Amino acid sequence: MAGLRDRPLIRDALLAGGIIAAGAVAALIALDRGPAPRPHFGFVASATDHIDRAFHSSKSTATTHVHHAAPATSAAALPRQIGFGPPKSKGKSSDSTVVMMVPDLPSENTEPPTSSSGVWNDQGSAGPVSGNNSQPPGPIAMSAVGGISAPLTSPAGASLPSSPAASSGGLNSPAPSSPSGGGSPAHADAAPHSGFVLLAGGQGNGQFALASAELFDPAKNAFAAASSMKDAREDHTATVLPGGKILIVGGVGASGRALSSAELYDPTSGTFSAVASKMDTARAEHTATLISGCNCPSDGKILIAGGTSATASLGSTLRSAELYDPATGQFTPTGAMKATRARHSATLIASGPLAGNVLIAGGTSDESGGDVASAELYDPATGQFTPTGRMSTPRENHSATWLSPSVVSGSLAGNVLVAGGGDSSAPSDSAEVFNPQTAAFSPVGAMTTARTLQAAVLLANGKVLIAGGQSSDTEFLQSAELFDPAHATFAATGSMQNLHAGATATVLDNGDALIAGGRSNFADLYDPTAGTFSATGKMLTDVAESTSTLIR
Repeated sequence: MAGLRDRPLIRDALLAGGIIAAGAVAALIALDRGPAPRPHFGFVASATDHIDRAFHSSKSTATTHVHHAAPATSAAALPRQIGFGPPKSKGKSSDSTVVMMVPDLPSENTEPPTSSSGVWNDQGSAGPVSGNNSQPPGPIAMSAVGGISAPLTSPAGASLPSSPAASSGGLNSPAPSSPSGGGSPAHADAAPHSGFVLLAGGQGNGQFALASAELFDPAKNAFAAASSMKDAREDHTATVLPGGKILIVGGVGASGRALSSAELYDPTSGTFSAVASKMDTARAEHTATLISGCNCPSDGKILIAGGTSATASLGSTLRSAELYDPATGQFTPTGAMKATRARHSATLIASGPLAGNVLIAGGTSDESGGDVASAELYDPATGQFTPTGRMSTPRENHSATWLSPSVVSGSLAGNVLVAGGGDSSAPSDSAEVFNPQTAAFSPVGAMTTARTLQAAVLLANGKVLIAGGQSSDTEFLQSAELFDPAHATFAATGSMQNLHAGATATVLDNGDALIAGGRSNFADLYDPTAGTFSATGKMLTDVAESTSTLIR
């Protein structure tokens, strides 16, 4: 038993040795790493001295640490918000923090830890989500913030098992066999989780980049764990391919450097697999757009444009672009943009005189030393970018939404709505539309609130939902508003239950819109018929800068 009495001495020796090792690691990091790009999230300073998130498990309890972006009210009235601090891996080498874990000595209690009860969270409604069931054909919206909202064409999917413990494979179990004993799923034309939303990667739980993913089940109004990605990523893109798989590209990895790798999520097997081919250029904060409607060889390919090399040196914003071909699984370079850009928007114009073209607008550029107002068009038939009209104001982290003629009527049908954006210290409330007929921008008034890093998506009723974002470095928004293309007006709608900045927006099969992530580990559902938001069950990870895509 003498060894047990000597535990403090042993721990002190371990701690001293660890400090020396930590100093050596910090010196190596300072020599190896250059400065990284400034984070584009504003963060709320907290007066409370919290435990470092690096010591938290993946089941974060961050919702108990509320950071106030507004004057305090009663505890019951406070929205649920996670308290992200600036990711230390993005700081300069001199600011790097080395986390040293001193191993604990064996406990006198040798009983194994209690196992988890499963991935489901009991919070939230177990009933189906109500809403508008109309499903117009064609792409509904392309939004720079939160990736792309997939077309509202997927059939209603089966619900997840009511008890994940009943299946050893959880969400990644093989599809159920048909009555005849074959291996085909009951609905051979649909993925087992068709109609679900996949949320992948991002930053949270004290980690710089996450490999974890989860699925939202609209029928149960709840989230469940999905298989993990092959690489941890944030500031990446996720794009639904014509065959139903989801392409995950680039982003900032766990090392703090941009990635050139890509992977595919297969909704049938519920697993991620690495793409053998890599991008020609490592990039993060880029855009990825499915080309459709050009009636040319590029139909069905993915345009990946711009971004940053995540080095923060002069020239770290990129002008290069490349195409991913789902048929071959290969990336090939295409024409370069006229300006370097990151945190810009890319919007497919799916019909009209510019059908198949992609509008690239705004962003931040090292060449100009800040945000830009310029825009350009990518023509998939020629593989070249050409300058087009300029916006009225420079923008980054804005939203860009195609006003699909399949659901929008009036003179603005087929236009692209560009709204808000800018640095978090001075966001804009202005909005304008790009007219493919004239290749020019024109103003359409102002939003009710200045916003950047908002989520935006075109609803089945023809209006654009713009939700959350930031109105300053420390003010995170619950408010939302609607743009009515028929009258070119903005009007406030119900407020969200939670604060969201940098969240994703995805229209579900029933017409509701899911706002997920972005400084909250609860998501919000918007019911267009009632004009109100309701909270979902708790997300498994308190995450920001993730992607969300509707599984078809």
